[in-house]
Amino acid sequence: MKHLTKFINYLNESVENIVDLSKEDLDDLLLPITDLGISYTFSESRVITSGEFSGYKSMNINFRNSFQLGEAGGYTEQIIDTKFWEFLEELISLKNRLESTRVSINTNWRHNIVVTFIQKTRVEGDIFLIQQLYNEMNKRTNASKSDFSNGMTKKLDKDNLTITVNCSGSLDSASYTDRKWNGLFRGIDFSKFNVEKEVTEDRWGTKSAAVTITIKK
Repeated sequence: MKHLTKFINYLNESVENIVDLSKEDLDDLLLPITDLGISYTFSESRVITSGEFSGYKSMNINFRNSFQLGEAGGYTEQIIDTKFWEFLEELISLKNRLESTRVSINTNWRHNIVVTFIQKTRVEGDIFLIQQLYNEMNKRTNASKSDFSNGMTKKLDKDNLTITVNCSGSLDSASYTDRKWNGLFRGIDFSKFNVEKEVTEDRWGTKSAAVTITIKK
């Protein structure tokens, strides 16, 4: 388990840089699991901005479910691969060694087995503030079914603490107006942010907008 322990220590010391590790580094650090022929990927760490763990970072380790399936006990597509039980042992060891506020696992193992862990270190200040706004805006656009929201793209630049939003006016119904923007994001507090809009209009009168959001100083 020495490779796994080394890996866990690295996660807790430097979660921000985990995505910068080479494939060779990851193969060495997760050797007990890769020896079983199981592949994995990491998600980018994200800041939780609501609920019980608001202010903490979470991260996913995605293990590919490539275990042998077969018929067993009268059911089809059961996991019959004996190495699956070895994998579960390694998962339990992983969970016990993660010095995290919480460790959880997904319930649907059809394609991937996802372990999520929440780091103990809190995120505060401007990075939390801009991430909180970005998450709130995402909730609105994900829930909306309008052409206006469907034609919108957003990007968070954590290094420069900037949110950029592009509102495409490719359809008349997606054409930018302040009324559509305010209606979509009604109730979200932008008072701590600069919201700069560059609106353009094509020859047919359809409007697009490039919106830049930064924190007020």
